[in-house]
Amino acid sequence: MSSEDVLSVDDEPTLKGATTADEKPSCLRRAADGVERGISEGTARVARFVTKRPWTTIVLAVICSLCLATGFLRLENEDQPEELYVPSGSRAQRDKHWVDNRFGDTDDVSTLLLDRKAGANLLTKESLLEVFDVYDKVMSISNGAKRGYDERSCAKAYWDLAEPCQKSGVLAFWNWDRAALEADDDVLATLNAPARDCCSPRGRETNLEDVASKLTRDESGRIVAAGALSLDFYLRARNHDKTGSDPHNRRLEKKFDRLRRQGGWVYFRKPIPLTREGQIQNVSGAFDRDQLLVNFAFVIIFLYAFWALHDRKDPYLSRGWLGVAAALVVLLAVGAGFGLALWFGTVFSATASIAIFLVLGIGLDDAFVICGAESNHRGDFARDAAAVAAGADVAEVASARIVRAMASAGPSIFVTSITDFCAFIAGSFTTIPAIEAFCVFCATAVLTDYLLQTTLFVAIMTFDMRRKLRRGANELGGVEPRCYTCSKDALGDPEVVTDRPSNFFGGRYARVLLSVPGMAFVLMSTAGLAVMGAVGASRVTAEFDYEWFLVPGWYLDAYNFQERHFRNSLFYPIGVYTGKADYFEATPKMQELLDDYRKQGYVVDSSLDDNWFDAHAVWAAPDPPTDSDAYLVSVAAFLDSPEGIGYQEKVVFNNDATAIKATKINALWKFNGKATSVKIMRRMIRSRKLGRRVGGGLNWRFYDRVFVFAEGIKVVLRESVFSMSLACVTVGFVLLLLLGDIIASLLVGTMVVCVCLITYGSIYWYHDYLNNVSGFFVIIAVGLASDASAHYCHAFLESSKPTSRERAVEALDLLGPSIFLGGTSTLFGIGLTGLSITYVFQTFFKYLVTILVLSLWFGLVVMPVACALLAPRARHKPSVVKAPEEPIAAGLKEGEPVSVAGGPVASDASSH
Repeated sequence: MSSEDVLSVDDEPTLKGATTADEKPSCLRRAADGVERGISEGTARVARFVTKRPWTTIVLAVICSLCLATGFLRLENEDQPEELYVPSGSRAQRDKHWVDNRFGDTDDVSTLLLDRKAGANLLTKESLLEVFDVYDKVMSISNGAKRGYDERSCAKAYWDLAEPCQKSGVLAFWNWDRAALEADDDVLATLNAPARDCCSPRGRETNLEDVASKLTRDESGRIVAAGALSLDFYLRARNHDKTGSDPHNRRLEKKFDRLRRQGGWVYFRKPIPLTREGQIQNVSGAFDRDQLLVNFAFVIIFLYAFWALHDRKDPYLSRGWLGVAAALVVLLAVGAGFGLALWFGTVFSATASIAIFLVLGIGLDDAFVICGAESNHRGDFARDAAAVAAGADVAEVASARIVRAMASAGPSIFVTSITDFCAFIAGSFTTIPAIEAFCVFCATAVLTDYLLQTTLFVAIMTFDMRRKLRRGANELGGVEPRCYTCSKDALGDPEVVTDRPSNFFGGRYARVLLSVPGMAFVLMSTAGLAVMGAVGASRVTAEFDYEWFLVPGWYLDAYNFQERHFRNSLFYPIGVYTGKADYFEATPKMQELLDDYRKQGYVVDSSLDDNWFDAHAVWAAPDPPTDSDAYLVSVAAFLDSPEGIGYQEKVVFNNDATAIKATKINALWKFNGKATSVKIMRRMIRSRKLGRRVGGGLNWRFYDRVFVFAEGIKVVLRESVFSMSLACVTVGFVLLLLLGDIIASLLVGTMVVCVCLITYGSIYWYHDYLNNVSGFFVIIAVGLASDASAHYCHAFLESSKPTSRERAVEALDLLGPSIFLGGTSTLFGIGLTGLSITYVFQTFFKYLVTILVLSLWFGLVVMPVACALLAPRARHKPSVVKAPEEPIAAGLKEGEPVSVAGGPVASDASSH
């Protein structure tokens, strides 16, 4: 490398890499120039049409947007986590549908926890009689004549010929009979002796340690006192396909939950209920509260958009209501984009509200760039106003100014829009439905936003420009303005009629940033951030916990109480399922599957002892079946016998009873510590490997509902890294084509990769885990990270200043304010979500703030330094919009200079 190619900030070398007349540009550069010229000319043509026919444009844009928004008529909101955050078509998802179709809906359980008052012993006869009072209150709960916790709606104990209601609790020691308790002379002896349980689905024998806690034992080990009791009541569930819930049970549970308000008990505090309805109200109520914060955040974004474009001292620069209009245009684009996605069957969920934030930020950024491109020509506004005062057509003058601005801003907003679009499209190639839908919604909204920004927003801006020109012309004519404070002497302000002065970013900020100490600080700080991101990324672990979705309230208190006193975290129940098979011929395989599974170190071997297969073999031993048909007859007879009636729901025949359709065997996993999603996922994989090895021909399945979420943990790392990598490659290719410079494309790509790396690493530093919620933001980081860097790099390439440092300063001067306002508009809006209480919105706040701050850091801090040092090749952009050959205003003298409006340039006297 020669000495002329080395940048010295102090020596101010001539423009490095600029294409001269004698230098033939590369094929890549010629292609990029052609693309840019086409974008600029195309944008100018569209702007020329729009500015000539603004009302027509507004009507057509609104009609087309409303037509696309009709996709909301096909809206079907999905709120089931297993349908949103689990890979579509996953093994666990298929197993869930298989189990649901063959074994029906799982019964709903309503749990009532009783905690002692003032150290009372809840195992005395007096306290247990008070427990019966609570039991009677539960049995009296009803919803109309046909629904109640008694025989009307309860799940029946199918293993008992009398079919009593399924329930579990300490009262089972007296067969749920108050008279039996009253007649018992030694309650403690009864509680410590084995007792048959008529009604519990847990087993036929009552175990005091399963239904009582805070236990006290005497010297012999006998339980003599308990401080907490648990009662479970089972409701028969008939879940709707659409909601996955039984509405009749939800209404009963709502009344059950009201028991927590009933006090006045002698031996225990107010009852502590736990129901599915309580869980739903806890989560949905918290989401509703946080949604209010999100809605108010939209208001803040509108106010910020007004403030960002309002200038009380300069009516030419003041475009406050245009900022509000820009926000409204973005919301219309969101409606159109979402409607378009819904027409193609995209799944809609609550997370779509996050997409609105992102598109608002992207759309306002484009609007700020357009307004900034017009403001860059403030120096000739006074001359154009003078031309209007001299008789020029205000519509023509306004059109010329806006067409010039759009020709300048068009390529920049096209680059960022197309990179965002491609990044989100690449992110949609995932098997996780919620992330796929989110990326599709963002991509379609970005597309419609670009189209509306270049048409509808330009049409609205046309009216604003006409108003400004008329106001300026009136002021030149001596007409007193209606708004004295906002337009008095606007054209007489030297800062208006002269060339545009440098702003903060092109002035003091650029001097500090591009000084040697400033650049050294930026490079060292960025290196530190990158190292911190890499360290965090290497330590990120995957995990997903149901508790994260619960928020403080009575339900969370009840849940924690149950976890602390009644949940045996050392064991976890799962189901071993087999499908349609000839079980007579497959008897050896079935036996081998059960024997080998018992030998697994994480399986409680005794938990497999109580199963239909072995019980039938014992029952049929005196007269074993000799062929497949006899085996079916034998199993059916066994299930109708007293010994087999308890297994009736474990074996499912086909409609004509000619084959066994499915079977279920309960098993327990043991854990040293909490059963986390990652541990469950690993054991799920090991169980499946065993099934593939020994379960051939049995159509086996190992399944529990938590497997559905564990499957998501299994793929989230692979999916997030794949989607992020694909998005980065796609964005890099697009930038290379549009920027036409390898160094510039690598610079922007490096900025994007750094933002993604640090965002990914921040998962660890935030003490969070990689899961299907945080994985959202790893993927969308690509789209958000590219905007600021691409805007700045494009402005740097367009600059024709003689040195790289001057080009860096000019790019900051031209686009610094617009980039800053675009990023901070979303930051201000999401600030309120920092007060949210749900895990989803808290995660949304943390990572979106991280991405936006990093995007601004790399776009407005690192990129100027990198461009000043590496100096990507400059591009000499040809002028697209030319002054008309014939003057518009009457009386223009030959040889007199013209403004954009085509009229005579106002003299100094006329403008003061």
